[in-house]
Amino acid sequence: MHRKDEGEEAVREWQRAAEAGDPDGMAALGFLLQEQGDTQGARTWYQRAAESGHTAAMSNLGLLLEEQEESEGARAWYQRAADAGLPAGMYNLGLLLQKSGDAEGARTWYQRAADAGDAEAMNTLGALLLGEEDTDGARVWWERAAQAGHIGAMSNFGNLLKLRGDTDEARSWYRSAADSGDADAMFNLGLLSAEHGDIEGALTWYERAADAGESDAMYHLGVLLAEEGNPEGAAAWVQRAADAGHVGAMDGIGVELYQQGDAEGARTWWQRAADAGHANAMYNLGVLLWEEGKSEGARMWLQRAADAGDPEAMDALRGLDGAA
Repeated sequence: MHRKDEGEEAVREWQRAAEAGDPDGMAALGFLLQEQGDTQGARTWYQRAAESGHTAAMSNLGLLLEEQEESEGARAWYQRAADAGLPAGMYNLGLLLQKSGDAEGARTWYQRAADAGDAEAMNTLGALLLGEEDTDGARVWWERAAQAGHIGAMSNFGNLLKLRGDTDEARSWYRSAADSGDADAMFNLGLLSAEHGDIEGALTWYERAADAGESDAMYHLGVLLAEEGNPEGAAAWVQRAADAGHVGAMDGIGVELYQQGDAEGARTWWQRAADAGHANAMYNLGVLLWEEGKSEGARMWLQRAADAGDPEAMDALRGLDGAA
């Protein structure tokens, strides 16, 4: 109740400032109203602040309009904020342009925001450049963003360093990101530990990442526990990974159930993984259907697995065609 009263008092305070013509008050009132779910009120006050030249309100109004699928209006306000020198406006304009397929325009505005010190823009620019196979450019911007404290960039920079064989430097950046709570970095530290034979380190980092919700870490932890002679722990983590949507774990559970004679259970998990695009699960499902005499469904799943590049499915289809 106390917090609600404080929130209402804040709204009243900023409303007085806004109605007195203070652009900061208008922008702050818009933000508070948006937090409370009053998007129409927020839009009104953002608009008034933006029209008074408040650059942050311009960007926030753009975000609100984009959420309401008014992309042209959003773009106009992002552009005004960007032209006024607001890094957040430049970055948001870049995101909108990238979504619309204008990679060149996106790069231009990411670059301007990054040059202005926006770490989020640096990280996103790095990802865009990597997608264009400009690894040197990606490295420059990820390193700058990482040094500026961007956690995702620390992890991304670590990935790039690892690919280039600089595992010590990669581990250092992963550790910085992991210490800041980045689950992907924790998982990558687990992978590095496993690759260097440090099983205890791998188990520690996989478990930390898994506890933080990283499904790849759950699966790898399960696999490593199985290799270390802990089948119960392995089964529990693989199950958690599958429940979290990890398709490899779903496929693995299907294999385990099939080996135990539970074809129905295997079918359920293989179907889920196959529907999610896992090629090996498509193959396994196709083989199971063939064994059950369901040739049409079997051929469909084997074909889908083959189209996804599964070599065993390709061989199976050739065998079926030769026997026909």
